[in-house]
Amino acid sequence: MSLFLTEQEFERDSAEAAAISINAAFLNDIKTDFRFRDVLNEVYYKFKPPVASEPLPPRLAAALLTDLRDALETYFSLEEFYGYFSDAAVNNPCVNNKANALKEQHRTLFLSLSEILDKAEQIVYREVGPEVTVEQLGDELETFCKSLAEHEEAEMELMMRSCNEDIGVGD
Repeated sequence: MSLFLTEQEFERDSAEAAAISINAAFLNDIKTDFRFRDVLNEVYYKFKPPVASEPLPPRLAAALLTDLRDALETYFSLEEFYGYFSDAAVNNPCVNNKANALKEQHRTLFLSLSEILDKAEQIVYREVGPEVTVEQLGDELETFCKSLAEHEEAEMELMMRSCNEDIGVGD
């Protein structure tokens, strides 16, 4: 058996992969009802408090990041199982391609947060030198939050686009 795809198999698999669309109603419910936002805000403001304060103890930083990673995993799982259609009933290439790209970003974002958590645990267990600090992790968390916000905005735009194209807008 060959490990390489034939051109026909590649085209078929690519077409199937692109047939991902969104379920705007469920995706919106997940975004507004799930507690992920509360966890994200709590962790972010403990790492980056509004006023200057003492840095977080490494064990607390690792525990907060673990909670955030677990909440992110649940959040993305809900989005992927209920917010996206694997077999889109309506083949809209623009929506399908964007939905597929956004769904793929979940993995990248999750791995990014996992790397920050790994560094926090390395600080806790003194597996890194003093050059890696909790304050640096706060900066990395801020970068992660900006990437996540861009991702969320793109999903919201896609939901609006999908609703407008599927349902139509009033004239």
